[in-house]
Amino acid sequence: MKNFKHFLIITVAFAVSVTSCSNDDDDNDQHEYHLEYANVISAELPETFSFGNTYEINATIALPNSCYFYYDQFDYIYKGTARLIYPIVHIDDDTPCLQTITETIISIPVKVSQSEPYIFKFYQGKDEDGEDQFLIIEVPVI
Repeated sequence: MKNFKHFLIITVAFAVSVTSCSNDDDDNDQHEYHLEYANVISAELPETFSFGNTYEINATIALPNSCYFYYDQFDYIYKGTARLIYPIVHIDDDTPCLQTITETIISIPVKVSQSEPYIFKFYQGKDEDGEDQFLIIEVPVI
C-alpha cells in the first residue's frame, strides 16, 4: 500500500508538471507593443548648478492617447557639454485607445561633474525633414 501511495503521488506530480508547462501560443497575457520617443512639452531646471551636487530635473511629456505609458525610461546621451534627453514610452498595439492627450512629469537625476555649463536638449519630435527637434535649456555651473 505504501508503494502504491508513492506511485500515485509521483504520477500526479508528473501529470501536473506536464500540463502546467504548456507552450500554448494563445496565451492571453501576451500583447503586442512597441517603443517610441515621447515629445517633451516643458522642463524645469534650476537657474544654476553647483559642481559635485546631484539634482532631479523634471520634464513634462505628452502621451497622445490611452495606449501610451511611461515606465521611467529615457535615453540620456552625452555630446560634449550637451545632454540629449529622449523619454521612451511603451505603446500597446492592437488595443482600443481613448483619444485623450495626457501629460506626465518625468524626473531625471543629474550629477554635476563638469565645470562648463550644461546644455540640455529635450526631444520634441521630428520636423518635416525628419530631423530631431529639441527644447534647449542651458544651465551654468558655479
